Amino acid sequence: MNVSVVTRGELRLVGIKVVGRRSELSHRVPLAWLELVDRLESVPHRVERSVLYGAFPESDHRRASNDGVYTYWVCTEVSTSGALPEGMQPLVIPARTYAIARVEGTAEAIEATYLGLSRWIEAQGKRADAWAWCLERYDERRQRVTPPYERFDYEVWKPLDA
Repeated sequence: MNVSVVTRGELRLVGIKVVGRRSELSHRVPLAWLELVDRLESVPHRVERSVLYGAFPESDHRRASNDGVYTYWVCTEVSTSGALPEGMQPLVIPARTYAIARVEGTAEAIEATYLGLSRWIEAQGKRADAWAWCLERYDERRQRVTPPYERFDYEVWKPLDA
């Protein structure tokens, strides 16, 4: 697995927050992506128009239970705060260092990438920061965020402990 380590400055996001049980998110998150993509032109100060982010607390990812409540944000990056469209909220992620791996392939590649990235972090003597935000970075030139999902090609950014 090819993993890189990157330090990223503060990330200002605007998006739609989705909260629910894991089984609910598999339906609700694609609906949120459809809504966000449909409304992107109304978001002021967007940075990279072809790049979108999924964000969730790393602590959510560590849960073993399917019955717990999880949070997932569908977002676009903005350069500055401004008036937001109705139903959208700001999410500011502080500067930090991430281990990054690319998901490529069918749905099976998603879990394999997350597991492989966790193993790589451990093998390097590092730890993921359980209290930080994990990111999924989607470049729409490689993969759309809206369904149907047949193949995947996006990056997973796991926050590293300082």
